[in-house]
Amino acid sequence: MEIFKPGTEFDKIFKIYQFDSELRSLVFNAIEQIEVALRTQLIYHLSHQYGSGYGFMELDAYTSLETYLRSMIKVQEAVKASKQPFIVKFKNNYTNQLPPAWKGFELLTFRSLYSLYKNLKDTRHKRAISDHFGLNHTVFVSWIDTLVYVRNICAHHSRLWNTVLTISPVWPRRPRGPWVDRWENEISNEGTNDKRLKTYAALCIIQFLVKKVNPYSKFKRRLFALLDEFPEADSTWIGIPADWKSQPLWA
Repeated sequence: MEIFKPGTEFDKIFKIYQFDSELRSLVFNAIEQIEVALRTQLIYHLSHQYGSGYGFMELDAYTSLETYLRSMIKVQEAVKASKQPFIVKFKNNYTNQLPPAWKGFELLTFRSLYSLYKNLKDTRHKRAISDHFGLNHTVFVSWIDTLVYVRNICAHHSRLWNTVLTISPVWPRRPRGPWVDRWENEISNEGTNDKRLKTYAALCIIQFLVKKVNPYSKFKRRLFALLDEFPEADSTWIGIPADWKSQPLWA
């Protein structure tokens, strides 16, 4: 027999469940735009530096041989398993083992793209890509790592509302764009002075990055509307501070 707190109502529980489901959908779609932008930047810079189409296969482009081999295996496995018409057509018309980046990279996961970026040897390329997103490349690596984790939460239908991020992003010191003055949850972790980062930190990252890749993004407006529609889903449980809408990022 389950024991609930006094005053608990099934209708409120269901409303929070609905909110969480719609929040995951909103976040997933926004991260998709960031993923596509990262893929495009990787293809562009690798192709220009190491050769159009197959620059991504250049061993000298990467730091770790082990990570490079894992990445190439991922591409090979994805191509082999794919039934997509553009891949089937490539297999039927060419003898190359792998398609060019603008075809093959379509099949890679967000984590695989993240691994390729993180493993780039030339910091000029890392900086050029992170500059596109308005960040230092060290911060950008941290943020993408966090978004890969959050995307997996959404993809596996896990709870995003009232979630503590187990992969904490780095705080940007000089972001090139509107930002916030804090993103910590106000509740300390188990009585310590350590602040726990909750979903709000990820929402800030998404809003910052998606505005860089899509100036017409409706992410902010839809997030506001979702919170208004479901007042039962107390925003403080996401880590959202009371004055958040007055912050430059959200204003």
